[in-house]
Amino acid sequence: MTVPPAVEAILSSKNRRVQGFLAAGHVCAVMGFHEYEPLSKKYRVPIVVTGFEPLDILQGIYLCVRQLEEGRSVVENQYARSVKREGNEAAQQMIREIFKVVNRKWRGIGEIPGSGLSLQEKYSRFDAEIRFNLPKLQVEESSDCRSGLVLQGLEKPSECPAFAKECTPQHPLGATMVSSEGACAAYYRYRR
Repeated sequence: MTVPPAVEAILSSKNRRVQGFLAAGHVCAVMGFHEYEPLSKKYRVPIVVTGFEPLDILQGIYLCVRQLEEGRSVVENQYARSVKREGNEAAQQMIREIFKVVNRKWRGIGEIPGSGLSLQEKYSRFDAEIRFNLPKLQVEESSDCRSGLVLQGLEKPSECPAFAKECTPQHPLGATMVSSEGACAAYYRYRR
């Protein structure tokens, strides 16, 4: 998956409530953060690249809130010990050689143009769907799950009727509970 198209899909929504982003440092270590700069400028939203340690996240939140209070919207790199603006160019070259950009469905949001990666034709012999003649998998999303609204900042996890009932980290219904960094998983873990 590629993240900037998903960020733009959220920012371009007419119902947008998201006021800032913490960009995942592990992704930016490879891809850099230059792709976020036009998004930050176009939608006037702060984007802060952070790591996953508690102090990284706290400082990322602080930098994002500070930008909001100052009326600024730029990309800041809190995770400078691991991330450069241009990222890892050798890794990017390998990704471009092996993968091509495709449209991809994001759980809870739907298909986002240019947000996925698929193997280039010359590597299709390594594609499990082709090699093992597998049908295209279509995963049904739970109608009880509101992770798409949570991802877009339109609802809090605790507002979902399935939260902490049918939907738990052991039995997740949506993307925001699947990932340990997801908003629903964090609400579940720290709700008390």
